Amino acid sequence: MSFEGTTPLVNDRYLITAEVDSNATVTMGQVVYISAAGAIPKVKPTTGASKAVIGVALTSGTAGKKITVVCRGLVRVTASGSITMGSRISSDAGGKVAAVAALDAPSTYAEATMQAELDKTEQWIGRALTAATADGDVIYALISCIP
Repeated sequence: MSFEGTTPLVNDRYLITAEVDSNATVTMGQVVYISAAGAIPKVKPTTGASKAVIGVALTSGTAGKKITVVCRGLVRVTASGSITMGSRISSDAGGKVAAVAALDAPSTYAEATMQAELDKTEQWIGRALTAATADGDVIYALISCIP
């Protein structure tokens, strides 16, 4: 499956206009995060798991250009590796998605240990509806980047 001749959006109405941040290029289908606030938020492709994800780019753009981003809905995204159907997903490097490791009840309740587990829940952006076997596979995902 590829994006050629298509759009990542399958079905939804949660669309926003964002501006591509300086020194950035956003490609349709990449997961993006808010890099600077404003009346029109500035976005960049994610560089890893992030709490600041706003959605998936529906259009491509370079620095200063406006793009459309879907914040919630059924989309096609690119996996960074193996993902099992039904897995929770988070953002990853290159605007891709990755499976989220299962939450782990820590053996101690040290603040840093607990925070690491809590961070996983804040980095979830949705669920994989189809499986990926390798980096670069395009999958269907149901995302909800609205807190």
